[in-house]
Amino acid sequence: MTDPLTRQLVIGQPFCLDAVLEGAQDFRWRSWNGWHSGVLSGNLIHIRQIGHRVEYRADSDSDLDILLRRYFRLDDDIAAIHADLSSRDFKIASLVKKYPYLRILRQPDPWECTVSYICSALAKIPQISEKVEAIAKELGNKIKLDGDVRYTFPTPEVVLEVGPGPLKELKLGLKRDRKIMAAAKRIRAGKLNLCRMAQPQVCYAEAKRRLMGCDGIGDKIADCIALFALDKLEAFPVDTWVEKAMADYFFLCKKQPAGDELVMWAQDHFGKYAGYANQLLFHDQMD
Repeated sequence: MTDPLTRQLVIGQPFCLDAVLEGAQDFRWRSWNGWHSGVLSGNLIHIRQIGHRVEYRADSDSDLDILLRRYFRLDDDIAAIHADLSSRDFKIASLVKKYPYLRILRQPDPWECTVSYICSALAKIPQISEKVEAIAKELGNKIKLDGDVRYTFPTPEVVLEVGPGPLKELKLGLKRDRKIMAAAKRIRAGKLNLCRMAQPQVCYAEAKRRLMGCDGIGDKIADCIALFALDKLEAFPVDTWVEKAMADYFFLCKKQPAGDELVMWAQDHFGKYAGYANQLLFHDQMD
């Protein structure tokens, strides 16, 4: 008899679950008995890929296909995106052929993404995951699946309700507790409406400007949040890996622009799907 908690997610495109979930976009995935374990929209999900088949289990009998299809951006016309990028640059065209399975994640909770990237400053991936998980464990609700215990991520309202003490006790470093509290206060005051910023009528420039009004959110972090949670596919986060890739592939014999100038160059060169080019370059450096 088929386990009622196990479902199949129809992909129909080149796809590699491991590469996508381990690609330093969303920091709450971990290995669990041959599955990837993660929490999305309050649901504890186990997911794995076997050949061309992707299957998942959840802590409820809810059908999560729609949530997962949005999360993996399976609604994107990936063939058209790859064609557009390939027509713009031969190096990106070669990376499209090399990594056709890469996807950008559309994270369902922009607040969780914002906190995660506030925690990312000057931290390595395992450290970021540890900090984000510690916040969830301290302030979230416990959920279980197959003996796996995880925690939902606390809302801004919960963070403000409990006050600064619990976050301070986590010793997140770099005054991250204060920065998270400050961002939560901006949301409560109506100065940072993350859900509205994810809407298409809010342009990338406005979303980035509003994000950077928060203490602890600079250019790179703002671009990460805009790309992974606010549906701004032109966002182009520049970390040390992407900066190196740009220097190696595009500015080998000339001075490379820095900061905003490099982001603007990339957006002009790669077009409206610059974020996809960014992930291809990042993955190639990490591969």
